Amino acid sequence: MGMFDFMSNAFKNEPYDDRRISASHILVDSMDEALVVQKEIVVGKKFADAARTYSTCPSASKGGSLGVFEPGTMVKEFDEVVFNEENPIGEVLGPVSTEFGYHLILIEERFTNQVKTEGSGAF
Repeated sequence: MGMFDFMSNAFKNEPYDDRRISASHILVDSMDEALVVQKEIVVGKKFADAARTYSTCPSASKGGSLGVFEPGTMVKEFDEVVFNEENPIGEVLGPVSTEFGYHLILIEERFTNQVKTEGSGAF
């Protein structure tokens, strides 16, 4: 390694993943509980209402909304589901098992981040 390699490494372009997701989830402790909640949604309970009733995540107070996030924000198992283009928008997905418990996931929107600034523009 040369004396000035740190300078060339500082200017390397890292791949930029500009995918974004807007999603909600319901987090419960067991697979059985997740399946019961999922059945309630299938027969007509609104996802947000089910999240407020059953989810153990702080997002429950917002109907399970996680807002907009990019790849790598959530745990790997969660990301694999929401960023998989084959999984439909607007359908309840899961249960998905993670270190936190079992998730029912509702993808609300997939889009590409259009804001690609690298700091504030002066001109």
